Amino acid sequence: MKYANEYLDNLEGIFAKIREHKEEYRKTAALILARIKQGGMIFPFGTGHGHLLALEMFYRAGGMVRVNPILKEELMLHKSAIGSSLFERAEGNAEPLLEEYKVGAKDVVIVFSNSGINPLTIEMALGAKQRGALTIGLTNLNHSRPLESRHQSGLRLYEICDIVLDNFGVLGDACVEIASGIKIAPTSTIAGSAILHTITSMIVELAEAEGYEVELFTSGNVPKGHERSLAMIEKYKDIIKSLGA
Repeated sequence: MKYANEYLDNLEGIFAKIREHKEEYRKTAALILARIKQGGMIFPFGTGHGHLLALEMFYRAGGMVRVNPILKEELMLHKSAIGSSLFERAEGNAEPLLEEYKVGAKDVVIVFSNSGINPLTIEMALGAKQRGALTIGLTNLNHSRPLESRHQSGLRLYEICDIVLDNFGVLGDACVEIASGIKIAPTSTIAGSAILHTITSMIVELAEAEGYEVELFTSGNVPKGHERSLAMIEKYKDIIKSLGA
C-alpha cells in the first residue's frame, strides 16, 4: 500500500508543522477572541472544496456558536461544479454577499482558498478589510506563490489578509504521484480542519483564563445536548443566517 502510506506520511509531516506553529495560532486565537468579546461574529467563507471548511466551523459539536458562514448556492458543487468555478472566477460577486451578511468592523472574516488567486476570494478579503473586519486567509503558500492572480488587482489572498495561515500543502493539493503521473490524495481539507480546531481550542482556553465563556454547541446526540443546542439556536436564529428554520 505504497500510495496510502505516502499519503499518511505526508499528513504526519503536515501535523508536525501545525505543532511548530502553535504560537502563531495562539496569537490568532487571541485576536479572534477580542472580536468575539466586542460582540463580533466570525464569518467563514470558501469556494470549491474550501466551503467545506466554512461548514466545518458551523453548527458543529464543540464548535463556537458565533459563526455565520457566508454560503451561496451558486458556489456549491451539488448545484453545478462547472458553474461554481465560473462564479468564483467572475469579478463583482463578493460585495453583494458582504452586504447581505452585514459584515462589519467588529467581525472576523476567514477566507479559505488553496490557490488564493480567484476574483471572488480576492474581493471577499478586500471588501472585508475595507469594512474594518479582521481578515484571515487560510491558503496553500506552496500553491499560491508561483501562480498569477486572476483578479485585476494582481493580488493573491496571502498578500491581502491581516493574518495568513498556511495549510502546508503542495502545488495542486494532491500529494501522491501515481504511475500515470497524476497526483491523488489532497491534504487541504484535513489540514485546514486541524488548524481551525486547534485555534478554536486556544480561543476557549484563553477565554477561560480571562473568566469569559465562549458559547459552544454540544452534540445533539448526547444527554442534554439537544436541549443545550436549542437554547443557542433560539438565541441566534435571527442573527445567524443558516441557523433559522
